[in-house]
Amino acid sequence: MHEDDATLPGSLAATTEPTSAVEVDSRYELGPVIGRGGMGEVRLARDLRIDREVAVKLMRHAASDREHVARFFREARVQGALEHPAVVPVHDLGIDREGNPYFVMKRLAGTTLADVLAERSSSDAHHPKWPRRLLLTRLVDVSLAIEFAHTRGVVHRDLKPANIMLGDFGEAYVLDWGLARIVSDSASIAMVNRVSGDHEAGHTAVGTLLGTPGYMAPEQARGEDIDARADVFGLGCVLYEILTGIPALPRGIAAITATLESVEQRPSKRIGDIPPELDDLCARATAHDRARRPTARQLAEAIQAYLDGDRDVERRRELALTHVVKAQQALLSIDDEARATAMREAGRAFALDPTSTTAHDLLARLVLTPPATIPAEALAAADHERASGLQHALRFAMLPYVGIFLGVVLLLSLPVRHAWPIVSAMVLAAATVAALWAVSRRVVSLRSRWYLLIVVLNTLLLVSGSFIFGPLLIVPIFLVGTLAGFLAVPVRFHPALIVTSQVLAIAVPIVSELVGLTASTFSFEPGQIVLTPYALDLPPSATAGVLVLAMVSQFTNTTIVALNQRNSQQDALDRVYAQKWHVEQLLPQTSRSQLPAPLEPGACRDPALSSRTLTP
Repeated sequence: MHEDDATLPGSLAATTEPTSAVEVDSRYELGPVIGRGGMGEVRLARDLRIDREVAVKLMRHAASDREHVARFFREARVQGALEHPAVVPVHDLGIDREGNPYFVMKRLAGTTLADVLAERSSSDAHHPKWPRRLLLTRLVDVSLAIEFAHTRGVVHRDLKPANIMLGDFGEAYVLDWGLARIVSDSASIAMVNRVSGDHEAGHTAVGTLLGTPGYMAPEQARGEDIDARADVFGLGCVLYEILTGIPALPRGIAAITATLESVEQRPSKRIGDIPPELDDLCARATAHDRARRPTARQLAEAIQAYLDGDRDVERRRELALTHVVKAQQALLSIDDEARATAMREAGRAFALDPTSTTAHDLLARLVLTPPATIPAEALAAADHERASGLQHALRFAMLPYVGIFLGVVLLLSLPVRHAWPIVSAMVLAAATVAALWAVSRRVVSLRSRWYLLIVVLNTLLLVSGSFIFGPLLIVPIFLVGTLAGFLAVPVRFHPALIVTSQVLAIAVPIVSELVGLTASTFSFEPGQIVLTPYALDLPPSATAGVLVLAMVSQFTNTTIVALNQRNSQQDALDRVYAQKWHVEQLLPQTSRSQLPAPLEPGACRDPALSSRTLTP
């Protein structure tokens, strides 16, 4: 009999090995390997006698190592004796004709908690498949199973996410009882008192420290005698990982030093917004002093109480006050990060204690009082929205330039004095349309040189128009419209650049005429102003038609631009106040009462606007 078995209760203290060898293939049809461990492998199999799928754990080439064989059978009997829904049932055990031990257990369908946590890869409480609440519910089942084992005098000694299986139909199982010991049996830890080398992260150290670094309790890491509270430490580490998505301690051998040096593990030190009840519970479960740790049942009951809605009101008030102080300290600085910190801390305080007037007032102050400077991230987001809107507007801006191109082509039907201004106007109008089309295909930065190119092309087009008609005929009509349009565009160029470009459109032709480079197109005579187009010989009827067409087109264009600008401004302002109203509803009535009274619906700037729907 193996010395570990001397204290096993009831059937667990029976003979270590079966008395006769059997051929495992005679009853079980072995399938593929579905798992490997330090002492063997687990294979999918079919029980030919009962015709059901089972899992067979086999220990290969170990007949000469009686200590490991005894431990192998001891695992099977410990697991088989713990008749609990969360412990995998053992159906059979024996030794095959080659001397290799095996035992047969229920075939599980599910996913290990380690794989689930890797899939979540964060503390996402609302993961679509594995929300935090579901994992906490399963942890309650696991904790009660461990409590059941403790009442039978069995300590698992290797609790970790990889040894917890979550079934497809709500089940939870505790796996791998190979390191389990009976509390009263000191012989099972006699071989362990030092660390002899590093091990792969997350794997059990066999032959040195029994357990997995990063999940074993400090007393277990020191090789001391352990009891049920060592398992509670492992459960606390699992709880920590469920809450944060991050292991409580480093993986591998480095975890030993961290385990021995740590006082407790608090999830809130790594991830914000951890429920204080679970934060405190996790700290107690992972306390270095095992006297502070709860039992596995107390751990399960505390988690269940949280799931049922029980809250530690006093503790939440204390934490809320702490967050308020942090927010107030952050407000002493004026930088963006400090204000963001203040917002987060005030929000946490309000969430923890909705009755706190201090948290209410601080949150109202932060939400309703704009910062002295607009944060860079907010400006960048606003610029991106402006650029997106401008991209849409530029598609319509091509239409007037297409009209200008067609109008200049029609001028060729009139008597022409000088063709070069007309040809240059056609080329510039076409180039402007091409530039607008290129920019409208994608969102372009408001500082892009594309916009500067469009301004230059427009200026040259106006200059060409001045040489066609003269600087005082037709061109001033378009100049006023384009000046207003370009100044309304939210590009990041100084307005003086745009104004200067428009002035040059008339100034250059006038200077050209004054210095004699081109013929004069205007003169002042008694009682009249004489305008003579430079490139065309316009008869009176054609002149009247061109003037009417220019005024109508510019009137239409200016009206459209102005209305779009007005609607955009009103929509933006409405959105600001709609958002402000929604935010105010989150605040207590005492905070809202300090705000200025809104206008009555009848006092609105326009009766039709009192119920205007925001543009999506």
